[in-house]
Amino acid sequence: MTRKNLYWLFSVVTIVLLVFAIYEYFSAKIYRQSLEDTYNRAFFELTDYVDDIDTLLAKSMLATSAEEMANISQELSVQAQAAKSCLAQIPITEISLDKTEKFLSQVGDYTYSISQSIISKKTISEDEYESLAALGTFATTLNNSLSELSKNVYSGRLRFGQNGSIGKSGVVYAADSDPFSDIEKKFGEYPTLIYDGPFSEHIENMKPKLLENRAEISKLDAAKKLATFLEVEENSLNFISDTQNTTIPAYLFRTKKGGNEISASITKKGGYVIYFTDNRSVRKEKVSVEDAIKNASAYLLEKGFKNMQESYYEKKNGIATINFAYTQNNVKCYSDLIKIKVALDDGSIVGMEAKGYIMNHHVRDVRTPALSKAEARLKISSKLSIDSVNVALIPKDSMREVLCYEFKGTFGDKNFLVYINAETGVEEDIQILIESPDGILTI
Repeated sequence: MTRKNLYWLFSVVTIVLLVFAIYEYFSAKIYRQSLEDTYNRAFFELTDYVDDIDTLLAKSMLATSAEEMANISQELSVQAQAAKSCLAQIPITEISLDKTEKFLSQVGDYTYSISQSIISKKTISEDEYESLAALGTFATTLNNSLSELSKNVYSGRLRFGQNGSIGKSGVVYAADSDPFSDIEKKFGEYPTLIYDGPFSEHIENMKPKLLENRAEISKLDAAKKLATFLEVEENSLNFISDTQNTTIPAYLFRTKKGGNEISASITKKGGYVIYFTDNRSVRKEKVSVEDAIKNASAYLLEKGFKNMQESYYEKKNGIATINFAYTQNNVKCYSDLIKIKVALDDGSIVGMEAKGYIMNHHVRDVRTPALSKAEARLKISSKLSIDSVNVALIPKDSMREVLCYEFKGTFGDKNFLVYINAETGVEEDIQILIESPDGILTI
């Protein structure tokens, strides 16, 4: 190849590389701009949604009917969910926005809870109005902060960068001086809300009722208690670990029984077995579910769990898992739950889980129902053909217990459980009872 041809080849390659570099530069620039536009759109939509939340909370202070509060809570839920979605799109990964997110989660949930309580109480309490006012104050503060921040974003003084934060002309703020960090700090005195909803804060702070005023035991004493419970030699237990920063601090052990490995956990306070699992293989089924329930009932009584009544069960892989609830003076306390696993080849107990019982078991002050069974029956649809009626304490989402009449009946080809508040007559819950060869469950 001649020098002239090499020169032309070199020139062509150079031009191609130059064009490619320019193309890549402008493509990257367009991409960055598109990305920034996406961030900006999410931010401005977040600002609009929070503004709507602020307005709706102001309206809620004047609501007195369940219908109006229900309308407001429904709209608040939609706006809050949309605001959370927008917040998730903004690249501020270096900062924790837990309180802001919790506020957005709770605001619709709490107002819905109030709308439901109005149905039974016919009014909003002063405490509920105070909580609404507190939520309104934080909504206004958040709204004002985002509005002020939006002015700087509009003007270009603040920009969302690729590095997961927001800064002046692309300069990233330190985590403790970021504008969003400043917004989060303003939630420092955010109120604790207790209500019937999945975002109610006091659920996170619940302490095991069974363990109240119980002394903490040593690892050695825990091993002795567990060995007695599992009916194994104490020296066969191998300590695995202890759990401290959990709802139920506990010791974890492993052992072998009959050649099968057993895992078990026991509380540090009081020494109550939380669970154990025998991992043995289950052979062909020979034991009926009815006999399995009898074996499980006898086992609970032998281990000191009195007044436990079976409710539902599930059969899987040759094992029946049977749910038992504590009963107090013929009132079934569904929160005090123990699950027993029975192997259907020989009827032996191969597992237990008692966390619900440990978290909730205590002596209740169960009042006489304000409504009679006949009065409660009038609250139920005449379409339901009733088979039986019991009294039960059922847990709400907030873990508050409600005294109810439990009506079991049929409608069409389905079995139902309907729960009527024994104090107010409000229909608290409706469950469909699913019965099949593999178990009895509720949905």
